[in-house]
This record gives sequence, C-alpha cells and structure tokens, in this order.
Amino acid sequence: MKKIQGYAAGFFIFAVSVLGVISILGVWNIFSGDVITKSFETLGLLGLVAVIVMIAAQFIDAKHDGVIYVPNPGWKSMRKGTLGLLIVSVSVLALLGVLDIWDVITNQDVLNKSLSSIFIIAFVSFIIVITCRQMEGDFSQTGNPPVKM
Repeated sequence: MKKIQGYAAGFFIFAVSVLGVISILGVWNIFSGDVITKSFETLGLLGLVAVIVMIAAQFIDAKHDGVIYVPNPGWKSMRKGTLGLLIVSVSVLALLGVLDIWDVITNQDVLNKSLSSIFIIAFVSFIIVITCRQMEGDFSQTGNPPVKM
C-alpha cells in the first residue's frame, strides 16, 4: 500500500506543479479564461483524489507485522530543494511588498502580476514541502526514521 501512497503523492505533486504553472501563465494573460478554468477543475479533481488515496493508505496498513518502513530518500531530497525555492520566493515576495509600500515600483500592473506569480510559486512550494514531509513519515526529534511494527 505504501507504493500506491507514493504514486498518489507523486501525482499530487505533479498536479499541483502543473496547476501552479497554469496559474502563473493565467496571471500574465497567456491562456484564456476557459482554459484556465477547465485546467483548475481537472487538476483540482485529480489532486483531490490523490490526497484521498494518500490518507486512506495510512489506515489500511495499520499493522505491519514487524516490517520496518524506511521512507524513499527522494522525498527528503525533493523537500530540501523545494524548501529552498520556498524561502527564496517568500523573500522576494517580501522585498517586492516593501518596494510597493514605499512606491518604488510605479507600474502597478507589472507589480501585481509579479506579486501574484511569486505568491503562487511560494504556495505550490509549501504544498510540495508538506506532501514530501508527510511521505517521509513522522520523525522523532532524533531525526531517525520511525520503526513501524
């Protein structure tokens, strides 16, 4: 069941990433409203199904009969890389926010589109970090993977 949960988590990350790209392209008026709406609906539905499968998989394998579960190291690598993107995007978002407050940037259209795009990147990064952390398992303060019995 962990494989199904892993596939669902991977698909959820893919769906959220595609949704983020479509959102950014929509902010910059590259796609029409109809394409964006249908993409949101389709990917949102598929993402919801993936989340339900990930959560349901946790309840199916309640007993492991002494099997030790070691999470895939790819989740940790993806989390660390995406965490870096999250930190950078939030920092740039704060910088642009301060520049907007002090009226340094005068073109409001470009500023609003830039703020929206960076916020979307930060939000998608945050969702990916949480998903990867959930797939890594509940680590204790020692940082060791859990032993499920």
